[in-house]
Amino acid sequence: MNISDSGGEFALIQRLARIVPGTDTRVVKGIGDDAAVVQVAPAPAPYLLITTDILVEDRHFRRAWSSPEHIGEKAAECNISDIAAMGGAPQWMVVALVLKATEEVDWVEGLYRGLHRSCRRHGVTLLGGDTTQGPVATISITLLGSVAPHHLRLRSHARPGDLLLVTGPLGGAAAALALLEAGHTPSTYLMDKHRTPHCRMDVAGRIACVARAMIDISDGLGSEVHHICEASQVGAEIDASAIPLHPDVLQAARTLGCEPLTWALSGGEDFELLFSIAPERMAELEQVGCAIHPVGRITARQGGVLMIDRNGRRLPLPGGYDHFSRGPAHSDSNQGERK
Repeated sequence: MNISDSGGEFALIQRLARIVPGTDTRVVKGIGDDAAVVQVAPAPAPYLLITTDILVEDRHFRRAWSSPEHIGEKAAECNISDIAAMGGAPQWMVVALVLKATEEVDWVEGLYRGLHRSCRRHGVTLLGGDTTQGPVATISITLLGSVAPHHLRLRSHARPGDLLLVTGPLGGAAAALALLEAGHTPSTYLMDKHRTPHCRMDVAGRIACVARAMIDISDGLGSEVHHICEASQVGAEIDASAIPLHPDVLQAARTLGCEPLTWALSGGEDFELLFSIAPERMAELEQVGCAIHPVGRITARQGGVLMIDRNGRRLPLPGGYDHFSRGPAHSDSNQGERK
C-alpha cells in the first residue's frame, strides 16, 4: 500500500507519531502542530519552538516565474509563519540545500540574499547549514524560536462557542498560479502573493494575547479548520460568504471561469493566520488594532465540520492540500503549484 492509498500526508504523519511516542517530559508538544514545543528551563522561562519545512523545485517553486531572491524569501517566510502561528518569536535558522552539480553560483547567492531579506525583516539569525548534490534543487530549513508559556497557542485549544477568524484575504497565491498556468499575467498583488508571500508576524503576538487555538494557512482554509477540529476534538461551521477574497482574486476567477472560493479553501500558501477566540474577548481583540475577518464558529464535535454555502446549505467543509494525494486532504478540489 503506497502513501496515497493509505490516506495521504496527514494519515502518514499520524502513523509515524505512533511509532515514536514521546518520552521526554520536557516536550510540551511534539508531532502535530505548526512547531514542536520544548521546555528548556524551569518555568516561567520561555518555551523553545522548533519547526522545519522543505521546498522542492517544480513542486513548490518554478524558476520561470520566480527569481532566486523570491524563492529564498518565500522559503524563509513559510517557516517563520509556523512560529507566528504558535504565538512565538523566531530566532535561529539553519538551511540545508540539495543542488545539481551544474548549479550556477549566482543562483545560490541570490537564494541566500532572499533568505537574508526575510531573516532581517523578522530578526532571525541565519546560523549556517549544509549543502549536497542531488537531482533537483531542494531547500530544507529548520527554524528555532521561543514563546512565553502564557502566549503559546496550540491547535488543540479551541472550544465550542469560539469564533473563527482570519487575518486577511485568501486565495491570492493559488489564483496567481492558475493564471500563470493558463498563460495569463497576474496582477501585481497576485504575483506578490505567489512569489513573495509575507507571514503575519506583524500581528501574531497581539492575537496570541487573546486567542485560543491558532494555525497558519499554508494548505488552504479548509485544511487548517480540519486540523484545529481534529486536535481540539470539536466541530466547526464556516460561512462561505464571509471568507475574504481580494478583488483581484474575483477578477482572476472571472477570467478563468472558475469558483474563487476553491482557491481560498484548497489553494494554500496564503500564510495568513486562522484562530479561535471566545466571543467575550472580541472587544480586547479589537483594541489591539488587528485587521480581522470572522469566518465561522467552533461547534460540538458531533456537529461535524461544515460549510454554509451562499444558498444556506450545510455541506461538508472541503479540505486543503495533501502532498501525497492527487487532491486536497478532504475533497476533490484542485491544488496549484504543489500538485
